[in-house]
Amino acid sequence: MAQAYFDDMFPNVAAGDTTIGEYITPKRGKNLLSKDAISGEVPVIAGGLSPATYHNVSNTQSPVITISASGANAGFVNLWTVPVWSSDSSFIDYGMTKDVYFWYVMLKKRQKEIYDSQTGSAQPHIYPKHITIMPTIKLNVDEINLYTKRVTPLFKKIANNLYEISKLQLIRDTLLPKLMSGEIRVPLDEEGAVS
Repeated sequence: MAQAYFDDMFPNVAAGDTTIGEYITPKRGKNLLSKDAISGEVPVIAGGLSPATYHNVSNTQSPVITISASGANAGFVNLWTVPVWSSDSSFIDYGMTKDVYFWYVMLKKRQKEIYDSQTGSAQPHIYPKHITIMPTIKLNVDEINLYTKRVTPLFKKIANNLYEISKLQLIRDTLLPKLMSGEIRVPLDEEGAVS
C-alpha cells in the first residue's frame, strides 16, 4: 500500500532535472569490526543482507535506512525499525529527516538503478555520492509530509508485528528444547488432546 500511495503521489520520480542530493545526503557509517563489538542487542549493518554482529550502542536513530556499501550486496537498501550501528553502509535516519519512509520507498523502488551504479571490479562499492547524483522530479515538501503521514501507521504496524514475531521466536526457542527433552510436559485430557 505504501508503494501504491508513492506511485500515485510521485509518478515518474526518476525522470526529473533535480537530484536526490538537493534534498538529502546519506551519511557514511563508522566501521566496527566484529572483534571490537561489545555484546548487545544493536544490529551492526555492514555489507550484507543481515546484521554482521550485534553491539551495545547504535550510531543511528530509528527508523533508519541502510544502504550496503561494499561486497556482493553493495547498494542493498534496507529499513530498520530499531536503532542500528551503521558500519560498512550508508544511512538515512530519523535524526536526519522525519520522512524516512518516503526515502525508503523511493530508494527501494530504484533498487536496480542503485545496483547498476556500483563501482569497482574486484569488490563493488556504493557510496553516498552514488545516491545523491540520482535524478528525481522536483519534490514538494508538503506532499512528502502528507505521504509520510499516510504511511507511518502502516510501517509502525509492520514494526510492531516484527517485534512480536521476534518475541514469539524467542519463546519457541526456549520452550521447544524443554518439551523435546521432557523437562516440561503438556498436560493431556482423558482423550489424549492438549488441555
